[in-house]
Amino acid sequence: MIRVYPKISIITPSFNQGRYLEQTILSVLNQGYPNFEHIVMDGGSSDQTVEILRKYPHLVWVSEQDRGQADALGKGLARASGEIVGWINSDDYYRENIFASVAGWFADPATQWVVGNVAVQFDDGSEPVFRRSQTVSRLALMDDPDLVRQQPTFFRREALARAGGWDARFHMVMDFDLWMRLTGVALPTMVDEDWAFYRNHVDQKSSLANILRQSREIGAVLRREGAPWRLIAGHGCRKRWYWLKGICKERLIALGLTPEKYRNRPVRQHVG
Repeated sequence: MIRVYPKISIITPSFNQGRYLEQTILSVLNQGYPNFEHIVMDGGSSDQTVEILRKYPHLVWVSEQDRGQADALGKGLARASGEIVGWINSDDYYRENIFASVAGWFADPATQWVVGNVAVQFDDGSEPVFRRSQTVSRLALMDDPDLVRQQPTFFRREALARAGGWDARFHMVMDFDLWMRLTGVALPTMVDEDWAFYRNHVDQKSSLANILRQSREIGAVLRREGAPWRLIAGHGCRKRWYWLKGICKERLIALGLTPEKYRNRPVRQHVG
């Protein structure tokens, strides 16, 4: 059991996710951890988001237009004062009572970032199942950008600063881009503990409509990192294949040949 409680700063970028946001807030507030702050950067939502934010006086929050998720994260980091930083989106949430364990892993000064396990929560009511996160390395990320597990990941603030933080030029893969740069600072500590839930729903940013944009951004990162051309081409082809399968699934649902409940099931599970 840890005797010192380093401050944990949680950053939540949000935009029109009011139906999920309160669960996210409560998953941080009810951790039973004595030294934390929760910063919510809302992009000027038009739903019930601001009403929800006003209910919780412990929050540090801003509601204003931004240049996207990475920009919101950067602004949140500028406001953060914790030694440890976590990023949880407004439609995802933490498992109960994990912050003490997270802090315990950072008691080792060599630890720069840690990655736990995540479960996918579908909106059809099915039971989420935790799966162990794959070991992260520079080569592993190049081989499979989809192994990024952002929800159960926590960073030492200094490591984020050394890596350069989030790049607002990326709309879809700011997490993959950051992880690639972080591997140049230090490899993460892989923790076989169940820490977070990733909610999969039809309106999320990583839906079918953005697969091709995601593919282009992955290609840009891989080219910058000097990845072999065969990897870049291979990722591009796979993403286009997932997109095509998704289009076919949508058509089958429209024709009544595939049940509606499968609409928000990903063609390939991407947790990022």
